[in-house]
Amino acid sequence: MRESGSVPDGMIELDLTVPWEPPEASHPPRVRAARRWIALAAVALVIAGMVAASVPRTSTDPVLTIDGVRVLNAAVRGGRVIVELYQPEGAGRRVEVLSLRDGTRLWSMGLGIDQHLTFLTDNVMALTADLPAGSPHTLTVLDAATGERLWQRTRLSYLGQAAGRILAEDRTGVADEPLIVADLAGEIPTYLTMEQHDQRYLALDERTGATVWEVRVPKGSVADFNWFDAHSGPTVMSELSPTGVLRLRDLGTGAVIATHQLDWSGTISSFTTGGPLLRSGTALPDQVLIDTVGERGTDVYDRATGRLLWHWQDNHSNGRDDGSPYPCTAELFCRREESGLTAVDPRTGARLWHLDRYNGVLDHAGDTLVVGVWGPGGNAQPVATVDARTGRVVRELEGWELTAGLPGSRLVVWKPADDRTAVLGVADPRSGRITVFGRVARWHGRPDCFQDRGMFACVIDGALSVWRLP
Repeated sequence: MRESGSVPDGMIELDLTVPWEPPEASHPPRVRAARRWIALAAVALVIAGMVAASVPRTSTDPVLTIDGVRVLNAAVRGGRVIVELYQPEGAGRRVEVLSLRDGTRLWSMGLGIDQHLTFLTDNVMALTADLPAGSPHTLTVLDAATGERLWQRTRLSYLGQAAGRILAEDRTGVADEPLIVADLAGEIPTYLTMEQHDQRYLALDERTGATVWEVRVPKGSVADFNWFDAHSGPTVMSELSPTGVLRLRDLGTGAVIATHQLDWSGTISSFTTGGPLLRSGTALPDQVLIDTVGERGTDVYDRATGRLLWHWQDNHSNGRDDGSPYPCTAELFCRREESGLTAVDPRTGARLWHLDRYNGVLDHAGDTLVVGVWGPGGNAQPVATVDARTGRVVRELEGWELTAGLPGSRLVVWKPADDRTAVLGVADPRSGRITVFGRVARWHGRPDCFQDRGMFACVIDGALSVWRLP
């Protein structure tokens, strides 16, 4: 039985109260196809929007921040960060050693007002103290992972890491404040004499402090270790005698690997076979630069033949670091001048090219120099890349300033976004491409920054911030 007014199954019920209208005529095939494409395009746009919304944007926020407690200093190495904190109550400071990647606290300790904790290598740290002149200095070495004390030696002056070991000078019997004798006759000062003494250089095992090798440099001779990079340290030790004998030593063993006789003799004020811009693995320059006590200017000698190549003297120069030639690459010398930067042929001393405005080399990558302007206080201002062969400006990074160099000849740069905010980026000096990775709300001048294992850390206005590098 069906209820009255019900519709039988399989029948369509019509609403007769609505007037009937004939259906719209079908569109031609081309119109139907166009409408299908429009519909498909709309669907594709919706899907693309959904996919874009699902992909996280690259964040410029730090992955680790320490704020609220004033950070006095920090150091980064081996995937760890030493954070030196102000203690509002009590004397001294407190340090915490954290994992650089996630901020996990590994260990901590209190420091006296005259104590410092620094990295020696990726695996060990040094606890040192500021002492009055003449007091014996003590090097106390701690395990970087646990803070456990490993060993202690007195009268050691730390020089750096060499071939996986600690390079130091044994200062036993040496005055801590060397006497400086200056010849100030005339308008242009001659080079200075420092008190001379026998030198004893050691390579130490980082875990035990045991001596692996020892090199003694007699009084009157000078050792040079200025061919450093951030982590591997110097790769060659150079030793020059007053009679012009130049010895190069392997820092893995301390053994002499080459000996050269230079056509020079005298009292050494300073000399160099490399420079801080030459990284580990770069070929050692063929030239040796010597400053002689009592003389003005710099003599440049050929390392292989020992003969004098040329002499440089600037009558307006008032110091070693102002206008003196230095190796900016293994095959090019550079000089800072009032009007800019001059490139010099290391074999002849001839001027190769001059660049206005920029007066300092900050880094180099192959045939590309990264240059800047050194202003008051030593702050680098504009940054540009230059063809080292011609001096032609390849690209100017307007508004960006250099913060640090990275492995692979990349640079960390920053630029102000407003009065207090700055952005950080990684620049490729060849292409000029800059990838922004960080944004800082409180930025003052050039803060202390460090990089290690793909992480970048800065102490800014009493706070520590850490970012991942792209």
